Amino acid sequence: MTYSKLFTVVAAIVGSIWANYAQAAPTSHKYESPVFGDSLLPLGDTTLLTPEELALLVEYIPNEPNDVIQDRLSCIESEIPLTFNPFVRNFIDYFTIRNRKYTRTMISRENVYFPLFEKYLKKHNMPDEMKYLAIVESGLNPKAASWAKAVGLWQFIPDTGREYGLDQSAHIDERMDPEKATDAACRFLKRLHKTYGDWELAMAAYNCGPGNVNKAIRRAGGGKKTFWEIFPYLPKETRSYVPSMTAVIYAMNYAPQHNIFSDSILYVQDVETITINQGVDLEKLAAELHIDSKTLLALNPEIKKKVLPANTRNYKLRVPAERAELLASADNVSCMIAAATPTIVPVPEPVIEREPAKAPVLLASNTATTTTLPDSTEKVFYKVKRGDNLSSIATKHNVTVEQLKDWNNLRKSTIVTNQKLTVYQPKATEALAMATPAEVAEAKPVVAKKTSKPAIKPSEKHQEIIHHVQPGDTLWNISQKYNGISVEKIKKLNKLKTNEIKPGQTLILG
Repeated sequence: MTYSKLFTVVAAIVGSIWANYAQAAPTSHKYESPVFGDSLLPLGDTTLLTPEELALLVEYIPNEPNDVIQDRLSCIESEIPLTFNPFVRNFIDYFTIRNRKYTRTMISRENVYFPLFEKYLKKHNMPDEMKYLAIVESGLNPKAASWAKAVGLWQFIPDTGREYGLDQSAHIDERMDPEKATDAACRFLKRLHKTYGDWELAMAAYNCGPGNVNKAIRRAGGGKKTFWEIFPYLPKETRSYVPSMTAVIYAMNYAPQHNIFSDSILYVQDVETITINQGVDLEKLAAELHIDSKTLLALNPEIKKKVLPANTRNYKLRVPAERAELLASADNVSCMIAAATPTIVPVPEPVIEREPAKAPVLLASNTATTTTLPDSTEKVFYKVKRGDNLSSIATKHNVTVEQLKDWNNLRKSTIVTNQKLTVYQPKATEALAMATPAEVAEAKPVVAKKTSKPAIKPSEKHQEIIHHVQPGDTLWNISQKYNGISVEKIKKLNKLKTNEIKPGQTLILG
């Protein structure tokens, strides 16, 4: 084929595609796909395609008419309504024309995850086609993470994940566990379907929350209870969410008709599990198993670090079944786990160097001589204000979020306006004793200016009080160990900008 003929073919295809876009929807309309973030696809725009898009058009890319697409959708057996309209057509074009690479990637991954999805959908008596929702949510990536802190194949936010039993810690996040997250997603979607009696509305609520769906139903007049009836009143992203699902179902079922194939089909790997009840260095364990550590971590995507902590109990670690010979003996497994025990560098105990007593030491200028104070705290109550969250309240009182939750028996991080929270703080007398001169000057009532003994001159030398940070230490509990020295005082002495400290770190306390 000559270059002039090739150019004629490409030009004809480009013209046909844009003509179809112009016919499908008003030229001013744009949509936003939740799968592809903020990328907008203009409809009816005659802007020239990029060189990459032109290169794609050199291959044969069918551009089917609306009646063919509609007929194909009607042939798909589905409990979910597969509505066809110009809006849905635009999404279908995205997956079959503009982003064919994405569809190829989904075809290559589907055999890894779809059998697992089908197993749990069948267990919960749900439509088989709900498996395609994970493509819309995460692109079949178990480690996918969004700006809203949603994580995993099914994009659970932290609170919803905990509500459905998905544990989250510094080492493990079960939102990234394909099996546990899939079971949780099925239970969540099933509950939403029971609420609305409609799978499209259940999916919409999964995306934007039941509150937004209920609000859209009310704004639509209350009597309208299908997705397309309340469509204009839903959040922008959710208006694209269900049409994306329909388009994905179409693209995955009719990829060959659009000349979309993948040359790298992946399959689920056979695995065995070993039970872990101690700390394990996963890189060392991978070496014992004669596999790459990346392979071991890929089989266990919920593991966030390369080391499991010492308090690990009954954790089922997936390993390649091809290593069955090494795993055949319980003694072999025990030896491998023992060999993979993390190397722990001992952290020295706190060393406190004190100067021999000479004269009473004043902890702040212009105050009376102070002797050693006992470790003690007092209970105070904080009334939650509008806009507060546990993190801001913890920062305000120099404590941790976990302490707030423990003191108030909170299982979640949810709080409401006017709620009273218990907070333990150093007693006022102790806080004043450890305060800086400026803090003392601001304190009320005013401390007497006369002292029984003069303050120590700056030229006099004192040995520093040193603390080596231990695992589990926080600035607040350190302050309680050392006569209630304030957290702010510790931060000033050590030039800390935040409350974060690490085991082994050295802190000056006086």
